[in-house]
Amino acid sequence: MTETSTATRDRDLAGIRQQVEGERSRLEHELDQTKVEGAGGSGSEAPFHEHPTDHAGEMEEHERQLAIRENLEQMYVQCQDALNRLERGEYGICRSCGKEIDIERLKALPYATKCIPCKEARRD
Repeated sequence: MTETSTATRDRDLAGIRQQVEGERSRLEHELDQTKVEGAGGSGSEAPFHEHPTDHAGEMEEHERQLAIRENLEQMYVQCQDALNRLERGEYGICRSCGKEIDIERLKALPYATKCIPCKEARRD
C-alpha cells in the first residue's frame, strides 16, 4: 500500500470510527428507552378468572418489544466489537484470511469482520 493510500485509508477509518461511535450512542439511547417503556407496564398479572386469550394482544406486543430489544443489543455488541478492534489495530482485517477488508465494504458495513470473498465462501 502506498503512503497516499495509507493516509486515505487512515482518514476513512477515522470517519468510520465516528460513524460507529454515533451508532453506538444511538443504540444506547434506544436501549435506555426500551427499559423505560418496559418498566411502564402494569406488571400485574391477570385475575385468575380471565382467559389467557384476553391478553393475547398484550403478550404479542411484549414479545415484539423483547425481539426489538434483543436486536438492539446485538447491534450494540457489534458496534462495541468494531470499536475494540479499532483500538487494538485489528479493525478492517478479515478474521478468516487475514487480508484487509475493502474500505468500501467497511463504509457500508462498519462492523464487518470478513472480506467479501470469505463471507461469500462461508455464507454465514
